[in-house]
Amino acid sequence: MRTLTALMLLLALPAAALAAGPPTATTGSASAITRSTATLNGTVDPRGSSVRWHFEYGTTTAYGLTSGGEDTGDGDGDVPVAAGLEGLSPGTTYHYRLIATNADGGAEGADRTFRTAAGPGLPGLSSTGAREVGPTGATLRSRIDPNRGQTTYHFEYGLSQSYGSRTPDRAAGAGDARVDVAEAIAGLQPYRRYHFRVVATNEAGRTVSRNRTFTTSRLPTAVTLSVAAPRTTWGEGIEVFGRVSGTGVNGIPVALERQDFPFLGPFSSFGAPAPVRADRFGRFRFFVPSLFSATRLQALTRTAVVATSPAVTANVALRVGAATRRASRRAVRITGSVRPAAPAGRAVLQRRTASGGWSFVRGAALRALGGDRSRYGFKVGKRRTARGYRVRVFARDGGAHVPGTSRTVTVKRR
Repeated sequence: MRTLTALMLLLALPAAALAAGPPTATTGSASAITRSTATLNGTVDPRGSSVRWHFEYGTTTAYGLTSGGEDTGDGDGDVPVAAGLEGLSPGTTYHYRLIATNADGGAEGADRTFRTAAGPGLPGLSSTGAREVGPTGATLRSRIDPNRGQTTYHFEYGLSQSYGSRTPDRAAGAGDARVDVAEAIAGLQPYRRYHFRVVATNEAGRTVSRNRTFTTSRLPTAVTLSVAAPRTTWGEGIEVFGRVSGTGVNGIPVALERQDFPFLGPFSSFGAPAPVRADRFGRFRFFVPSLFSATRLQALTRTAVVATSPAVTANVALRVGAATRRASRRAVRITGSVRPAAPAGRAVLQRRTASGGWSFVRGAALRALGGDRSRYGFKVGKRRTARGYRVRVFARDGGAHVPGTSRTVTVKRR
C-alpha cells in the first residue's frame, strides 16, 4: 500500500518539478568588439528553477573579472544571455566563460577567447625632404603612416633648429599605410639655409622627424654686359665682361649665349666659353674665341630665377692684308687679300697726311681669289719723300662685317 501511495504522489508532480536540477551554461561567441569594448554571449537552461548567471573574463584562464549577474527566471529551455564589457585594453586577447547557478547547483560554460582591436601606434615618418626650392619658397614633403590612429601633422621651419615658423595642422587620416603629404611655404629669404622637420600626432603620441635642411636659391635681379672693344678682326676673339645684381651673387653661375648674323634665329649656348662664376661683387668675364661675322651676345644666370642681360653686338672686321712689290723704277704695287671673300666689297687706298690723318687716294673693286678670299691691287708712284699708305675695305654685305683696315706700308722715295 505504501509503494502505491508514493507512485501516485510522483505522478501528481508537475513535469517542471521532475526536470529540476543544476542549470546548463553554454559560452557563445563575442560580438561588437572594439579596442576597448565587447559583448559576451551565451545561453542558459534554467531547468525549471530561477538561475543567476554572469561571465568571468580576464587575460588568462584565471579570469579575475566578472560581468554583472542577472536572473533568467525559472523557465525550461535555452535562454540567450549577453553582457557588455568596457574598459578593455586594445590589441589584447581575453578569455571568458559563462557561469550559471540555481538552487540545485552551478554550471560553467567552456572557455573561449576574443581579441580587442589593436590600438593605434605612434605615427611613422619617412622620406622627409624639400622639393621645388626657389629663392623665396619651397615645398616640404614627407610620408606619414597614421598607424590606425586619427593623425594630424605640421611642418616646423626656420633659419635655425629653433625653427620659429610652422604650417597649419593637416589631417593625414587614420589608415595603416603611408600617406604622401606636402606643404608649400613662402616668404623665405633668398640664398639662405633653412632647417625644417615634420611633427605627426595621434592618440598614441607624437612623432618628430630628425632635422633636415635646404638652401633657398639665389635671386639675381639684373645682368649687365659689355664688349671690351668695338670690334674684333675676322677669326679672332673678343673679351666681354659684366655684372650680376641681386641676392646670392657671389659664385652665381653665368652663361653666355649667341645669336649669329643676320639675327633671325634664337640665342643659343656656346660650346665655349663654358659658364663662369661671378665674384663676390657679381662681376664676371668671358673671352669669346674666333668670331667670323657680327654676333649678338647675352649673358644669363644659370639659376632657378633667370636674369638675362640686354644683348650687345660683337662686330667683326674684315681681315685685310697688305704688301708692296716693285712695279717699275718709279712705281710700286700695293696688294693684299681680304677674308672672308666680299664679292660686293670695295677697297679704298688711303695716304697718311702730314698731320697724321688719312686722305682718300682712290678706290677699287675686289676680285675673287678662292678659299673664301678676295684680293685688291693699287699701283702707286714714288714721290720725292717716302709716304705711308693703308687700304681700308668695305664689305657691303648688309652688316655681317664692319670695314677692315690693313697695316700701314711705306712707299720709299724715288
